[in-house]
Amino acid sequence: MPPHDPTPTRRALLASAAAAAAGLAAGPAAAQLDQILGQAAGQMGFGQTLNTVNDLMKGMDLGEAEELVMAESYYERFIGQSGGRYNSRKAQEALKRFAQPILQTSQRRGLPWDIVLVDNDTVNAWALPGGKLAVHKGLIRYTATPEELAAVISHELAHAEFSHGLKQMKNKAFTQNLSTYGKQRLVEQVSTGRGGALAGTLTGEMLGVLEGPIFEMVTSGYSQDLEFEADAHIVSVFKLGGYDVSKAPDFFRTMMQLVPEKTQATSSLYSTHPGTKKRVERIEKQVKKEKAGFVVPGAPVGWAELKQSFPTRKNFRRA
Repeated sequence: MPPHDPTPTRRALLASAAAAAAGLAAGPAAAQLDQILGQAAGQMGFGQTLNTVNDLMKGMDLGEAEELVMAESYYERFIGQSGGRYNSRKAQEALKRFAQPILQTSQRRGLPWDIVLVDNDTVNAWALPGGKLAVHKGLIRYTATPEELAAVISHELAHAEFSHGLKQMKNKAFTQNLSTYGKQRLVEQVSTGRGGALAGTLTGEMLGVLEGPIFEMVTSGYSQDLEFEADAHIVSVFKLGGYDVSKAPDFFRTMMQLVPEKTQATSSLYSTHPGTKKRVERIEKQVKKEKAGFVVPGAPVGWAELKQSFPTRKNFRRA
């Protein structure tokens, strides 16, 4: 956690930046805003500036209402940015049928849960705050069993189930991805007395400010502890949904074959932080502690139709 010990000089610089930013908010003042915050960074130090903005983000009151606003505002936009909806009603409905029993394990029944098949050949899936999930068609081509696809959906469900998006937004890594204008808007929150709550500001301008960093967050993965929590939830969902818990880590083993060991790129499923091998080991350890739940015989609904459209690749194309 960044030090919360603002010196008088730091407070004065913050107030000065806020006052100037408030006066410029109505016009095209990006260069001037860069100069304002740039001067503050020069006098306080870049790290202190980031700490200041991160402190402001941590102080915001984020809850389910904000999750729902983000889900409503970003879902279709992020689908479009990811490649668009896959143009097959049969495949879309098959994925929804397959996912429905998994989504029904959620304790957050009030969320408008939905899942979409994205026309993208990369091996990825993502979840927005508010219960909106997406699976890339490229991922389904590398799932050899229903358990592998179920693990992916369970993992992504966990990110929405446990409000990982809101938690990650208070992380310094998220703050670093904010534009200068985004930092300026956070400063305004404090200068106008609205720093205690974000509710009421997640409209128009603020949604635009946060869109890029949130898209990066949901498609590239979360912090190590949040990824571990999402992985652990796979086993819980498998027990509730009738899947063989011993197969919970299978898809991550596939990812280890698909992605070279020293690859630096990340997704919401593969990352070097935490390493995929370490994640498999943790899931395996959890599986050993769990008593086997009931297992539903036969393939889940929707699986056969998905495999008709996306047969499993026999040879992996390494990244």
